[in-house]
Amino acid sequence: MIVSRWTSVEVKALRIAALRETQEEFAERAGYGLPTIKKWHQATRDKPVRGRSAEALDTMLRDLDSEQCARYQAEIASNGPVPSGAEVVRQPGMALGMYAWEVDSDVRRREFGKLATAVTVSAVGWPFGDRIRPADAQRLMAAVDELGEQDQRIGGGALVQVALRQLAHAKHTLDTASYDTRTGNTFAAATGHLAVLAGWLAYDSDLHPVARRCYADALALASEAGDDDLIAHTCVYAANQSIALARAGRGSPHHALKLIDRARTLMRGRPPSRIHALIAAREAQAQGLLGDRVGFGRAIATAWREMEQAISYEPIEQCPQKLRFVTPAEIRGHEAIGYGAVGELRKSIELLDASAAEERGTRNAVNDRAHAAVAHAQLGDLSMALEVGAGVLAELENVTSGRTLRVLEPLRATVHPGADDFNDRFAALEGATRKEIV
Repeated sequence: MIVSRWTSVEVKALRIAALRETQEEFAERAGYGLPTIKKWHQATRDKPVRGRSAEALDTMLRDLDSEQCARYQAEIASNGPVPSGAEVVRQPGMALGMYAWEVDSDVRRREFGKLATAVTVSAVGWPFGDRIRPADAQRLMAAVDELGEQDQRIGGGALVQVALRQLAHAKHTLDTASYDTRTGNTFAAATGHLAVLAGWLAYDSDLHPVARRCYADALALASEAGDDDLIAHTCVYAANQSIALARAGRGSPHHALKLIDRARTLMRGRPPSRIHALIAAREAQAQGLLGDRVGFGRAIATAWREMEQAISYEPIEQCPQKLRFVTPAEIRGHEAIGYGAVGELRKSIELLDASAAEERGTRNAVNDRAHAAVAHAQLGDLSMALEVGAGVLAELENVTSGRTLRVLEPLRATVHPGADDFNDRFAALEGATRKEIV
């Protein structure tokens, strides 16, 4: 990270955001008197900090730890796009603001990531201007819907950078633009839905810290907009991440159940909808991880009942785009994984095969087959596990889903004549799916 011209913006970002120091503390760290520090705080592009003073600031910037550096980058990004000849020479990913630090450390570019950016830029690449109008919120929601459709086809890894960039831009617009209360709430809600989708894409890319941050943003934006539906929607997605982390031994199903209960409370009394089915399906997964066969059976039965009612009450063509993935195949996939968690592996494989065949989106079908491969291995059928797993690896060459690759991780420890080829392909794909955020 390099600053070519120190102005008050960069000095304040360093002192206040990164170091969180008073002017007196900052002066002591820099080795200069308080009057000099105050002059630095008044520096402009035409009269920036120069000479030894600039060198002192360069040194303090270079010595920041990772968290301080992330805060500095976020503060700089919050000041808006940097014009031509700007003060900061941005490193890759810096335009993502507060999200960039985790992403840059984990992701490398994959060729069709550029293609994904190109096909979505028409929807998400516009400037909002200094006043938000109702049409801006509508365009933002249209962009969220388009990204959601793309995700089902090519996976989160190819799209996460697009969503994060637009999220940083939309949040900055909320902080700096003018708008009336109603329009502001509508735009905040649209930004919240973008944050949920960005969180999902980060989760699907195996970027869990970024996903958590997006969900936290979504909850804050939902509260700002007074949108209970968005809060419930966010809780359901955050619960899904908690379940995945619990499955990997890095989280607790109880946390997921807490989020699920909040979503259910907020949606209680609402007309039949796919959100009710999704809430119950998430609960079934959590109960399965806890080994509660009765709780799992009760929750998945509720999910199917809600799904049937939703189909009758809300045809998929009339359903919000964000819930169109909630189909019988989606519920069947949750049921299958839950059966695997409670030890009924043959039933799990049967349902996973059926779900994969019915899925509307390629990404979900590939994920179901990955779970089926692991279930075959757990049953001791290593040949079938590697055969199904190899097919998943082939599909992951066109669908970027780090989450699905993680599902296959247990097969890497398989001792079998065909395991070496599987491991080589897994390693090659693992390297290819990590891409650098531009």
